[in-house]
Amino acid sequence: MPPSPTRSAGGRRRTIVLSAAVVGFAAIVALVLWADREELAKTLQSVEPATLLVPLLLGLLSYGAMSRSYQGIATAAGVELPFPAWLRITFVSNTINYIVVSGGLSGFAVRMYLLARHGVATGRAVVISFVQTFLTNFTLLMFILAGLVSLAFRDEVPRSEFVVGIAAASVFTVVLGYAFVLVVNRRARRLTLFFLTHRGHQLLNRIAPRWTPRRQRLLRFRRNLNQGFDFLLERRRRMVAPVVWIIIDWILTLAILWSAFRALNNPVSPTVVLIGFGVAVITTLVSFFMPAGIGIMEGSMTLVFARLGVPPQVAFLVALIFRLSYHVTPLLVSALMFRGLLRQALRGLDEPPRG
Repeated sequence: MPPSPTRSAGGRRRTIVLSAAVVGFAAIVALVLWADREELAKTLQSVEPATLLVPLLLGLLSYGAMSRSYQGIATAAGVELPFPAWLRITFVSNTINYIVVSGGLSGFAVRMYLLARHGVATGRAVVISFVQTFLTNFTLLMFILAGLVSLAFRDEVPRSEFVVGIAAASVFTVVLGYAFVLVVNRRARRLTLFFLTHRGHQLLNRIAPRWTPRRQRLLRFRRNLNQGFDFLLERRRRMVAPVVWIIIDWILTLAILWSAFRALNNPVSPTVVLIGFGVAVITTLVSFFMPAGIGIMEGSMTLVFARLGVPPQVAFLVALIFRLSYHVTPLLVSALMFRGLLRQALRGLDEPPRG
């Protein structure tokens, strides 16, 4: 009996993900060899084990702040769920992003699925997820912009890094400015969303017709995005508290790196932390087929920190500590404390989309 198309597609996806994971681990091994194993061993021997608990705790607190931001947005949308429920949803949906490779879309889908199980209407769940994602990424871009500006005007930065920093800061400024325009200007927003969905559908239909969504789903997606922007505009005063929690979330995330440097007896300036983190986040987002950007995140973070004057062995160990604190520990928490919900989410992700 020939295998079903769904099973064959699932097998191909697993093969791609497994191959990407092998490449990622190979990249980590290459980083170990590049950083010098003897120096790595010496650096590890100088670490007080208790200091490594700080980045782990900061990682968990970061997820708690993220959960509070979701709860605040949901309350503004008329959805009342207790904080423990949001904590479970946040841990599980973010964990799915590390397991299932989809450029962050799987976490978005899982949040919708889990909210639906709590009786939240699909349209409302989409708005909550979209608004939180937009505010989180907008705030992150502001952090990265601040780091780029600081980097560009550091006295010890070579001319090449100065030019790159100014160029990148200019691009981020334009992106942030246009995102703000989309929030406040409905006409510009409608035209932009129409252009992106229309041209995007045409492009996908040419290069990947099998993966092209139906036009009806794109129209629904465009309508949901428009509703999300209207939601932000109409409830801007009620978005203050969620934005504060999002800022706290990012500060705690950056503090993971800062505390990792301290634990390795190699403190650095906040600018170095911002730049290394920003580059790692961007490369993780674009590494579509790598589970949680494995290998790519460690490599980009290590190389950027080393370029900014951090010893290679310290840069590599900081990247590993960040991986352990922000990805592995929450994954273990989800697997141990929210195992049933994690299984439900994975099953829900495999269900074919409706409509």
